[in-house]
Amino acid sequence: MRKTFFSTLFLLLLVTGLTACSKKNENMRSDHIVTGISADFDYLNPLLIQLSLSREVCTLIYPSLVKPSYNEEKGKIEYKPSAAKSWEFSPDGKHATFHLRSDASWEDGKKVTAHDFKFSYALYKNPKIASSRQHYLDDLLLLPDGSADIERSVETPDDSTLVLHFNKSLADEIVLDHFNDLMPVARHLFSSIPADEIRSRAAEMPVMGAGPFKVKEWKRQEKLVLAANPSSVLPHPAVTGTMTFLIVPEYTTRLAMLRSGQIDALISAGGITPKDAAELKTTNPEISIKPVRNRYFDSIVWLNIDGENYRNSRTIAPNRFFGDTMVRRALTYAVDRESIIDGFMGPDHAVIVNTSLSPAYKAIVNKTMEPYDFNPGKARDLLKTAGWTPGPDGILQKNGVRFSFELAAPVGNPRRNYAATIVQQNLRDIGIDCRLRFDESLIFLKNQNEFRYDAALSGLAAETLPFQLIIWGSDFANRPFNSSAFRNPELDRVIDALSRPVTGEEKTALWKTYQQILNDEQPRTFLYYYDELEGFGKRLSNVEVNLLSTLYNACDWKLNK
Repeated sequence: MRKTFFSTLFLLLLVTGLTACSKKNENMRSDHIVTGISADFDYLNPLLIQLSLSREVCTLIYPSLVKPSYNEEKGKIEYKPSAAKSWEFSPDGKHATFHLRSDASWEDGKKVTAHDFKFSYALYKNPKIASSRQHYLDDLLLLPDGSADIERSVETPDDSTLVLHFNKSLADEIVLDHFNDLMPVARHLFSSIPADEIRSRAAEMPVMGAGPFKVKEWKRQEKLVLAANPSSVLPHPAVTGTMTFLIVPEYTTRLAMLRSGQIDALISAGGITPKDAAELKTTNPEISIKPVRNRYFDSIVWLNIDGENYRNSRTIAPNRFFGDTMVRRALTYAVDRESIIDGFMGPDHAVIVNTSLSPAYKAIVNKTMEPYDFNPGKARDLLKTAGWTPGPDGILQKNGVRFSFELAAPVGNPRRNYAATIVQQNLRDIGIDCRLRFDESLIFLKNQNEFRYDAALSGLAAETLPFQLIIWGSDFANRPFNSSAFRNPELDRVIDALSRPVTGEEKTALWKTYQQILNDEQPRTFLYYYDELEGFGKRLSNVEVNLLSTLYNACDWKLNK
């Protein structure tokens, strides 16, 4: 508490004291971009990352097989060369061959080779590392115990050739999306570190990449400093010599620093609120506001299982509140999502959704589903049918249990904080006691991963169709993004089918079934996809943000003199 107070006080003094000198500071930072963010990164090791911004930064440090690119006109993701200069797939979809560049090197000068990728896949597989992307390897040839057979599945006939063998036919886009996300670490560096210790010793692990940036300094909860990597050919050394990510938990402080020129960009945690963005157009027209559309959604995660029971015995029992589909449907009817949008984002910056699918994929949207318009009366009726009736104090109860729970949310995100207060009042209106709890981002993530929250106001960057297929899965212990622990065999079947080569009407029908199941079951109350409005100062140029990433071309950002 004291540490947080003094950190905030320091930042406020920093803003006040340095505003008058912002011109001088700008001149001093001729080759140094400063970006304000709300919370620290979880890891800078691709084996361990879970937070979306951590992943974005890792793509600036580590090699990736390909470079995904969103074609807005076609509404689809396309892939360009990166560490792999070319690739091909077998006609049956069971084999893929990547031809790697021979001139890419790690920071210490050693070449990036196919052996680094194979070695890293074995690390991703290790259950002690517990990678959130471990299950990508389940598509490879398997051992009798059901785990990936890395030795048989991954061939490296030479330094520049990587051959993958799968246990089933896979769609090209699944292979490219999944294995591109499995960024490698340097074999010669990590081979001396016991795999079982990589997670427990994460704080002391070296960060060595081959991308346009390298890590210069990382002070936890304070800042991350990246420097241009002069040897990078993936795609080239960063144009600007230094990029600092400054951790400023308070949104108003971040905004003040952007106005004064102390930071050149304000990103993440919802970016800039629409109200402030509109004001900046008048008061600070030199600040550029760029929207990241159709990438992020917010939702209320209802834990479908008894979390304590699962943690203690690994047995699955329904959550006493949210294990009932009828209750979850009722809660979605009870939340006034339009009120949240109108009061905070405005209708131009958000669209209500009832599944996890991004509105970017208009061609496959299921338009026949129940819209769940705000209807407290229907919510009460469904809850009554489910056995929840008013108690002496007006709070619903069932079998002697009051409908009373905590709704958790991360600190530093004004959009989610605002939504939480609306949700709390909406639920109170139908007889549910919802208490709000705000935790620091890394604590929030840890608690959610351990199923410690009955309910959490959370979100995801869910920009690609292949990623949609890893959010859900009845094997939720190996699906860290399925934080509601939702299980549905029919959805498992649809996900498996969509992972295989399928085209045309069959593919569209499967995606519509995918949406229908989520719509009917409401494992989360899906709130909306929203525009994250990123702010960039007047000196910063050549910035491109899109569906895939805020830092999409950060290596090309430059400061004008």
